[in-house]
Amino acid sequence: MARASLVRKLVGMFVDRILREVFPDETGAARLQQVGLFTLIFVLQETGEPVTAARLAEFTGQSVSQVQKQLKKLVTVGVIERKKALNRQGRGRAFHLAIKHTDKTKRLLKAMSKAAGARR
Repeated sequence: MARASLVRKLVGMFVDRILREVFPDETGAARLQQVGLFTLIFVLQETGEPVTAARLAEFTGQSVSQVQKQLKKLVTVGVIERKKALNRQGRGRAFHLAIKHTDKTKRLLKAMSKAAGARR
């Protein structure tokens, strides 16, 4: 299976989990925001720089509180996790966001890694 196909499958697994979970009084726009935030976290995490709610707010033009509201739902669904870290100044605390993998997604990542190695 081609690497691009594996990436699509991996993202699809996460998006499916987001779309299956419906919160009370949730709008379609809120669900679309969750998919968008997840995708942004997925892409930004690959840069190696910390992904924070403040950084996501900068990218999206949303307020930090709007971003955090949707992030809480992504944490509840289990597609992202928050990890404590020092803030940029090294004095206070911040939360870095990361994709939360299941055994199934870990196996898919391993297959992607093997596919990438075979192409070299």
